[in-house]
Amino acid sequence: MFQIFFSDAEILHYKQCFEDMLGVAQSKTGVHPKMGKILRDIFGRVEDVGGDIGREKRRRTGSRT
Repeated sequence: MFQIFFSDAEILHYKQCFEDMLGVAQSKTGVHPKMGKILRDIFGRVEDVGGDIGREKRRRTGSRT
């Protein structure tokens, strides 16, 4: 199995896309129900993956006795 590396351009693009999604989600007027469903699905996946990564980082950096 090989490691996957992301280019700086890819990371910048994904970051901009994510910031755009957050901007839409924070709209004071709300979002269309279909867009809301899509955003909830995406944010749910992000939470799943991010939660796993966060737990793994905390496990690795936890205090050792």
